[in-house]
Amino acid sequence: MARTTTCDVAIVGAGLGGCFLALLLGRNGRNVVVVEQGAAIPAAGADFVKRPGMGVLARHGLGSLVERHALKRDIVRYYHDGEAIQECRYPDGFLIRPYRELVEVIYSCCSMEGVEFWFDSRIERLERDGDRVTRLALTDGRELRPDVVIAADGTRSMVRQALGITKETTAYPHMMRVATVPLTASVARLNRLYFNSRGWFSYLYPVNEEQARVFVGLPLEDDREVFGGGLEADVFRDFITENDDAYDVLGPAHWQQIPVAAMRVPAYHKGNAALLGSAAFACHPMTGMGMSYTMHDAEILAGVICAAEGDPALLEKGLETAYEPRRHAHAELIDYGDALAGTFHDRETYLEVFREDLHVFGDTEPTGGGFVTALR
Repeated sequence: MARTTTCDVAIVGAGLGGCFLALLLGRNGRNVVVVEQGAAIPAAGADFVKRPGMGVLARHGLGSLVERHALKRDIVRYYHDGEAIQECRYPDGFLIRPYRELVEVIYSCCSMEGVEFWFDSRIERLERDGDRVTRLALTDGRELRPDVVIAADGTRSMVRQALGITKETTAYPHMMRVATVPLTASVARLNRLYFNSRGWFSYLYPVNEEQARVFVGLPLEDDREVFGGGLEADVFRDFITENDDAYDVLGPAHWQQIPVAAMRVPAYHKGNAALLGSAAFACHPMTGMGMSYTMHDAEILAGVICAAEGDPALLEKGLETAYEPRRHAHAELIDYGDALAGTFHDRETYLEVFREDLHVFGDTEPTGGGFVTALR
């Protein structure tokens, strides 16, 4: 016999968006169940919290908790063909904290708000009455009967597919690789982002006092040539400059492959179900705003759900009027990522396309103080 649990909100996915939304709803007295197919909090995700995300965390009393073990930076220097071309300065700074650590901070707060997490749990099917989701059946025989369903289960979202919401995906002509390496002095001093005339890009930054993260994105043919037979770090000497002490740690590093693509969908909700995070959109990682936008989205969703107070009509009206407009902000970011990706090989075009406002302020209104300095 199926074991049935009723709840106000079922959230599918325990990543940043799912955990943060669960926390906000739990604080407002909602009965929340988070279903996660993995055995623990997901480890994969970006490490940056920019101004919009920092503002959301501060509004909900999490700013100091997240900052406690985070690195705070205020400058990123950009290079093309080994030459420094500009600096982007962040008047409020931005935070670097490994994705899993950030999500675990939020997850630990959820337990104090009565949020229930079901790990190692997969949804077998989703049942609907018209547009309204009535039941989530799990592979282990349990079932959930929620008033609201949130799909926070990533770009391959099972919930989004079950709702019949299609996605449009644009693959970028790069293979991106990431490695975690020992921190070197040059990486500790400054975040540096490199491009070159071959269309390569790379980003080096510290994640704590001992480790750094290195991203490298190469056109597919170059990726096969550079990484195919084992990486010889000297291939980067004319590309990744001012980080000479990093070459020794790049060669033996373990590189993970990450296909780079953008994704957008025509609607963020259907009936009593809504999409969140990378179930809703994905942009080029060089925009650096994905996590911050997701936290802002979760804040808006929490407001809509709480304001509806269990009324299906009010919920759908709130999702349509307050949450669907988020697609416009996301579309701007996706389009910007598209534009950047097409200019990595061309210094002048890249500088023309570069938008400091989106890197520093995101979809919040600038209050002054952020600026880009050209280094010619």
